[in-house]
Amino acid sequence: MKNDTEAKFLELVERVQACRKCPRMNESARVLGLGCGPLSASVVFIGEAPGRLGADGSHLPFHGDKSGHNFESLIEQVGISRYQVFVTNAVLCNPKDETGNNATPSSTEISNCAPFLREQLEILNPDIVVSLGAVALKACSLIAPHKLTLKAAVRTSNDWFGKKLIPIYHPGQRAMVHRSFANQLADYQFIAESAHRTGRRKKRPTELATGRSANGGKLANVTRRILEQQPSGLSYFALHKLYFLAEVAHMEAAGERLTNAYVIRQKDGPYCVDLHLAKLPAMIPGILVDRDADGVRLRLDPQRCFNINEATSELTETEAKSIDQTVHRYGPMSDAELKRVTYLSTPMRTLLRKEKNLRVNLFNAAVLPYKEKGV
Repeated sequence: MKNDTEAKFLELVERVQACRKCPRMNESARVLGLGCGPLSASVVFIGEAPGRLGADGSHLPFHGDKSGHNFESLIEQVGISRYQVFVTNAVLCNPKDETGNNATPSSTEISNCAPFLREQLEILNPDIVVSLGAVALKACSLIAPHKLTLKAAVRTSNDWFGKKLIPIYHPGQRAMVHRSFANQLADYQFIAESAHRTGRRKKRPTELATGRSANGGKLANVTRRILEQQPSGLSYFALHKLYFLAEVAHMEAAGERLTNAYVIRQKDGPYCVDLHLAKLPAMIPGILVDRDADGVRLRLDPQRCFNINEATSELTETEAKSIDQTVHRYGPMSDAELKRVTYLSTPMRTLLRKEKNLRVNLFNAAVLPYKEKGV
């Protein structure tokens, strides 16, 4: 059975998918779904529009392009997980110019999407709304009037629409010229602290952390341990599946997750948002990315590879055992076999059963739970 909030949201998603009000966006993805975040989130981030190289392809707001990498890095560094917040856009489709590049949404396009944005906020009823850039701030004024400007109101908390509205700059590269990454990091710290102070009294599945990393180096250590046991390399596809299976094994063995990396359901099975290909070189120094006709393969440079015990020293004995047993059991499998195994796992079967019962597409929905140690 759907709860009332979920039913309203899924009905909204259906109407968004059917919308054709903006002609130049007819071929773009409508980026709204359960992958945007939990419907119980106390903080909602509103961006400008899905990016051509990001959400228009990934169907996840702020994921897959440079703006997405910046956003994910900023929230990670102040201890906010994508499991805890809802991320959307003022305009839910990618606006392109005549050459096919990203374009700024027009006033008409922003107005066309404003009712959808209002409905999202009414359904989620968050404590805090964070507008990312001038377009998002303008869209908010169409829902409930305000006289805020980005330059004057950046990093301030303002009463608006029964919530707190915090305007900050967009995490895209162009905005970094006007507000550096360091200043933006301080903005996100302000958001985390504001959420902590607001502390909604009714129970939430999670509380926003402050001042500590959601994953830190744990995900890098888990990934490195997987790679070090596959010296000949493995496909990028296989890395995501082995990581997911290691998480499942550890939940079964220890009752908790290895990390809080955001894992979602995609067509080919579980996908870890935090293991995006563009992020891996910075996450794991010495990783080598080979591309051929069969796709992308990953391996560690033996000249830069640390001893496995030193490289993964932050892992407990139980964590290391979960990873090692997973790689030993499933590492030799082909990509097709790995896909089958992941679909037979308990988390995936639970999600697919829910999808069948609700008769909705749960593409990009979270597969694994979020849990802070000690909670």
